[in-house]
Amino acid sequence: MGQTESRREFLANLTMAATVIPGMGLGAGFVFRYLIPSRQHPTSEVFIESLRRFEVGASRLFPQVLGNDLIAVRVADVEVKVFSSICTHLGCHIQWDPTAGNFLCPCHMGRFDTNGKVLSGPPPAPLISFPVRIEGQNIFVSVPVKEA
Repeated sequence: MGQTESRREFLANLTMAATVIPGMGLGAGFVFRYLIPSRQHPTSEVFIESLRRFEVGASRLFPQVLGNDLIAVRVADVEVKVFSSICTHLGCHIQWDPTAGNFLCPCHMGRFDTNGKVLSGPPPAPLISFPVRIEGQNIFVSVPVKEA
């Protein structure tokens, strides 16, 4: 009878090990992905606009450029800045305020300067900016490829 109890104990321990060990491995995978950020999306340079059709002081929205919502402002003759049009506070879409010369988030009145830095309001971080290249009259921006 002592041998039967040890078999039962062995099978109970084996069953527990067979479920606990994979469960711990699965849980460790989730913790690892949470603590270590995933790989960056590959970037691609795309044409967005011609300087001829983009006046100094004006802005343009470019929705879904390779999965990114962008806003561009022409701050000088040959200087264009491009940012994510998503506010860093709660994800509302920002807009350009030509009177004030800065970006405004209408949801909670957050304001960002032409470098994307927070001027006022609740946004906790600056706008995400993207590298811009001007070639002749063409404006190109490098953005992460987010769509499949």
